[in-house]
Amino acid sequence: MKRIIVLALGMLVLALLASGCTTQPTSTPPPVTTTGTVPPGSPIVGAWVLQSMTNAGTPVALIPGTTITATFTQAGLLSGSDGCNQYSGSYTLSGSQIQVSPNLVSTMMACEPAVMDQAQAYTRMLIAPSTWMVSGDQLTIQDTATGKNVLVYGKPVPPTTTMAPAPSPAGSWDLTAMTIVKDGSSVVQNPAGTIYAVFEQDGTVDGFGGCNQFSGTYTTTGSTIAVKDVITTLMSCGNQLDTQENAFLITLQAASTFENTGTGLTIMTTSTPPGKLVFAAGTAVATPVPPALVGNWGLTKMTKNGVAITLVSGVQPTAMFTADGAISGMASCNQYSGSYVLTGSSAIAIGPLATTRMMCSTDIMNQETNYLGILEKAATWEVSGTGTLKITDSTSSKNTLEYSKIA
Repeated sequence: MKRIIVLALGMLVLALLASGCTTQPTSTPPPVTTTGTVPPGSPIVGAWVLQSMTNAGTPVALIPGTTITATFTQAGLLSGSDGCNQYSGSYTLSGSQIQVSPNLVSTMMACEPAVMDQAQAYTRMLIAPSTWMVSGDQLTIQDTATGKNVLVYGKPVPPTTTMAPAPSPAGSWDLTAMTIVKDGSSVVQNPAGTIYAVFEQDGTVDGFGGCNQFSGTYTTTGSTIAVKDVITTLMSCGNQLDTQENAFLITLQAASTFENTGTGLTIMTTSTPPGKLVFAAGTAVATPVPPALVGNWGLTKMTKNGVAITLVSGVQPTAMFTADGAISGMASCNQYSGSYVLTGSSAIAIGPLATTRMMCSTDIMNQETNYLGILEKAATWEVSGTGTLKITDSTSSKNTLEYSKIA
């Protein structure tokens, strides 16, 4: 269950995006593409864990302690881990042929050189034109150019059943107090404004730090916890909130132990003196995504401060909304992806968004900046009787995006 307050941000990026593409000057953007259709019931859909990799005909031993994964969705989206960083993108199928978008976006963690080399080799093979085949619980992807680059995946091994459930921080939590370490001393603060965190059962965490939306991953062993790969939007809200948010996110990422009482969650760090985050149970409920919103939309009109912005000819921003809360599309020059949450009948929160890092002409980049600026501040949505999707941002009813459905 996710609650997302979308704001755009200027202070803290604890892990950034888009290691999977290279910045390349160009005068025109890539062509507008849509997420490929995946046949209903396709056996590729689901989560997979890499079991073996053959590079140029030579088997490559996977580095112990690294796990490489890929999750293919029915909507043509792809995400996973390359053993060092999380990545996401799209894919298309045509019979036994598969093409993964070369413009994958990813976090930008630094790992050991051997792990980075393994991740780069994996990504290179994944995005190459290939064939795919599922046999039982095994997925094989093999390049079509030489047939010597092969990725073999298996299904994830289900966790071992235990007699008693393991401790878990899963749930929606509102911060009520935090103890931070400042100048070698513990300082107790009552948070100004709203700060919350939602720990999902799948190992992801997202929330709002008082100024910006954040997301990341977490792992637990017994009552120990590690939070990592945190990314945020980039808005500044003034010295007090910025400083408070920075302290909260630093403490969250330094988490070492937790206690979940059902009505409260306490997270502790191992620093001396220790930091502490105290949460109470949250109450937000996300609204299911209605069929009217699901699909691929092309921008037809953009208004900023009540003035219509002329769209660059031949360059149409797009937005693909899926039923599972994912959003992706073309911003004008770059592809983007992220998540969204609906609340009530018309409220929407989008982000954080990850983008590729292509450079295009000034008019196209200006259009992209305006488009993403409104999209990441989205507050309301509606689909009219004529089939027009309208998104209004949270700062002004005069900032709007209007779309029509792409067949």
